[in-house]
Amino acid sequence: MMNLVNSAVFFISISSMMVLYFIVGDDRPDTEILRGKVYLTEEKRELTTLSPFTFESYVSGQWAKTFDRFVNDNFPFRKSLMQWSTEIRKLRGIELEGQEKVIYIRPQKDEQQKFDKEGNPIEYLDAYDESYSNGLLILNGCVYPRSGGSPKMAAGFARMVSEYASQLAGEVRVLTAVPPLSSAFIPAAEHSHYNSQNKRSLEAIRNNLTNGAIFCDVFAELNNHAGEQLYFGTDHHWKPIGAYYAYVAFCEGAGFTPVPLDQMEKRTKTNFLGTMYQLTQDASVKENPDVMDYFIPKVKTSALRYGEFGFKSFPAKVFEHGCSGGNTYSTFLGGDRPLMKITTDVKNGRKAVVIKNSMGNAFSVFLISHYEEIWIVDLRYSKQNLIGIIRTNKINDLIFAPGMNHVMNPNTVNMMRRLATQSGVYIPPPPVVIEDSTDVTTDTIP
Repeated sequence: MMNLVNSAVFFISISSMMVLYFIVGDDRPDTEILRGKVYLTEEKRELTTLSPFTFESYVSGQWAKTFDRFVNDNFPFRKSLMQWSTEIRKLRGIELEGQEKVIYIRPQKDEQQKFDKEGNPIEYLDAYDESYSNGLLILNGCVYPRSGGSPKMAAGFARMVSEYASQLAGEVRVLTAVPPLSSAFIPAAEHSHYNSQNKRSLEAIRNNLTNGAIFCDVFAELNNHAGEQLYFGTDHHWKPIGAYYAYVAFCEGAGFTPVPLDQMEKRTKTNFLGTMYQLTQDASVKENPDVMDYFIPKVKTSALRYGEFGFKSFPAKVFEHGCSGGNTYSTFLGGDRPLMKITTDVKNGRKAVVIKNSMGNAFSVFLISHYEEIWIVDLRYSKQNLIGIIRTNKINDLIFAPGMNHVMNPNTVNMMRRLATQSGVYIPPPPVVIEDSTDVTTDTIP
C-alpha cells in the first residue's frame, strides 16, 4: 500500500511540475546559448536534456539518473527558488564582516565525456582538477583551499621533470614554473601557516631537480606582491596579475627580460562568479563577484588547436575576448584544448612547449613576447607524443607550468610522464557484445 502511495505522489508531483512548466514557459534568465547549446550561466555547465526512454536505459537505471538531473535543472522558477534558499541559509545566523566559515565539498562523480567518431572529446571537462578534501575556507566573500601542498609529493613531480631533463640533455632546456595555491595569501594572520607550507612544498621541487632542470621561483615573486589580490575570490584560478608575476619569475630563470605591464594593452571584465561560487553557492561569495583586468602583449599571433589524437588542426585564438560570465577565465586560449600551436611575429627562432592544466592558460599568453613558436600541451587531454613534438619541431625550452594540485597528485604526475611514451594514435575500444538472453522454451508435447 505504501509503495502505491509513494508512486502516486511521485507521478502527481512530476505531472504538476510539467503543467506548471508549460504555463510559465521556457524563458530562462539563468541560461545562455553558447555554440548552439544551452548552458546554466552561473554554474558553467550544459543544461540537462531528457534522454529518450528505452527499455534498456530504464532497466540499467541510466534513464532515471538523467531524469533526476533533468528535473533538477528544469523545475519552474529555479533561479528564484535557489536565490531564496541561499538567502534563507544566510538568515539562519548573523553575517559579520570578517566572519570565517569552512565548507566541505562532497566529491562528485566524473561527468562522462562525449566523443566524436575520431575519438576526440566534443567537450573537455576538468575531470582531474582541484581536490578540496580538507574543505574550503570562506573569508569576506573569498574562497580559499585549506591546503598548502606536500613536500613529499612535490619531490615526485621533480623526479619526473628530471627524467625529461636527462632524456633531452643537450637538446632542450627543461624548466618548472609551478604556482602556489591561493591559500598562501589568505589575509588573516591565523592562516599564515599555509604560506610557509606552500613555500616548503615548492622548495621541495627545487631541492629534487637534477640533470640541469631549472627551477623558476614563482612563489617568491608572488610573495613579494602578497598585498595584492593575486587570485580570484570566486574561482580556483589566479588573476592575470598573479600569472604575470609568475611570468616575471619564469623570465628570471630563463634569462629573459620581462615585458612591463605598461607596454601591454589592458582590458577589464566584470561580474565573474567562478568555480568556487559554483561549489559553495555561498551568499557572501555571490555578493563579491570578481573583476578581471587582463593584459595583452603587443605581438601578432596566429593559433591552431588540435584534438586529443593526431594533428588535424582548426583555427584558434590566443585571447577569446567574447568570453564572459562563468566562462570569463576562458578568455585565455579559449579554455582548455588538448594541444595548441601559437605562431608569433617574434622572429628569433626560439620555440617552446608548455605542459599545463587550466592554471597555465593565463601564464602561457605572456610567453608570446619571447618565442617564435609555442606548443601548449594540456596534460589531461593530449594523447600526442611529446618527445615527437619536441624533436620534430626543434623545440628549445620545455616548460612545466601546472597548478600545484596537479604537482601533488601521483595520477597527474604520471600523466605528464606518459606524454613522453604515448603513441598519439587513437585505438577505438572493442565493440560491446550484447548477448541475447531470451530464454527458448521447447515444446515437449509428443
